[in-house]
Amino acid sequence: MEGLIAEHISKTYLESHGLSFEALKNISIKLEPGSFTCLVGESGSGKSTLARLLVGLEHPDTGKIFLDGEDTTNWNAEDWRKHRRKIQAVFQDTGGTLNPMLSVRRNVEEAMINLTDMTRKQRRERIGELMELTHMDSRLLNVPARQLSGGEQRRLSLIRAMSIYPRYLVLDEVLSGLDFISAEAVMTVLEQYHKEFECAFLLITHDIDSAYRLSDTILTIQCGQIIRVGIKNTKKGS
Repeated sequence: MEGLIAEHISKTYLESHGLSFEALKNISIKLEPGSFTCLVGESGSGKSTLARLLVGLEHPDTGKIFLDGEDTTNWNAEDWRKHRRKIQAVFQDTGGTLNPMLSVRRNVEEAMINLTDMTRKQRRERIGELMELTHMDSRLLNVPARQLSGGEQRRLSLIRAMSIYPRYLVLDEVLSGLDFISAEAVMTVLEQYHKEFECAFLLITHDIDSAYRLSDTILTIQCGQIIRVGIKNTKKGS
C-alpha cells in the first residue's frame, strides 16, 4: 500500500478555561507517489495541523496515518528518525530547520550526513545541482544563513529538504509572505523538481491561483474538514 495516507484522523486542542478546539474532524486523504496535491484553506482551517500530523510532529487523537503501508500513528521520535529520509517538510518559519549561525553549505550537509550514506564528493555535487536548480548564487555557500533574505532562506530550506531525495515532501505555506519574484522562483523550483524527480508533493497554501498552477489535485479544507476535492482534467503545462 504505497502512498502517504491519513484515515479518519481528528485532532482537538485544549484551550484556556477548559475549552477545547477541534482542529481536524475525521479527515481522510491519500498522497500518491509522484503526485502533486495542494491543500487550500483560510487561516485556522486546520491546514498546518494536518501537515504536522502527517510528518510526525504531533499525533492524531483518532484515526491512522500510513507511510508506504507502515502505520506511523504511534511512532516515536526514533521511529521517525529512521524514516526521515523518505519524508521531509518545509514550513513557513525556517527557524525550525535552519541554523542561522551555520553556512548555507553546512545547513544542507548536516541533513545529508545524518540521513544518507553519500560521500563528501556526492554531497557537494548534489548541493551544487540544487543551488543551480533554485537559482541560488554559489557564492552564498559559505555565507551564514542569517545573512540571507527571507526568500533565500525559504529556498535554502527547500534545498535542505530535497538534498536527500525524499519520496514525500510536505510544504506548509512556503509561498506565504514572499514578494512576487521570490514566490515565482520557489514555484519554478517546485515545478522543475517535481518534473525531474519521483517525489510526491503536498503544498499547503491559501493561494488558489498557485494551487491551480502547480497541482494535479486540489483539496479545500474548512473548519477542520475537507469540503471539496478538485482533480485537473489535463496535465500541468498542457
